[in-house]
Amino acid sequence: MNMNKAIAWTLRIGIVLGLILIVIGEFMTEGNPFLYYGVLILITSPMFAVVTAFIGLILEKDWKWAAVAGVVVAIVVSGAFLAMM
Repeated sequence: MNMNKAIAWTLRIGIVLGLILIVIGEFMTEGNPFLYYGVLILITSPMFAVVTAFIGLILEKDWKWAAVAGVVVAIVVSGAFLAMM
């Protein structure tokens, strides 16, 4: 599969899944967890796209851009961990 198509599918799945959870949470009386998880999925979808690009670049043996994507993943993950402290 083309790497661009894989990234596009990753983003589409994240958007659709996040929106489905938000809509379910909106119609439930105690739907706050659905709303939170839907928003969380929408926020993390671009990160999953970067991870998909990282894996695709490694499979294509494009080491320079794989290193760039790896640095981006490391920065975002370390920022998320620091924010949780």
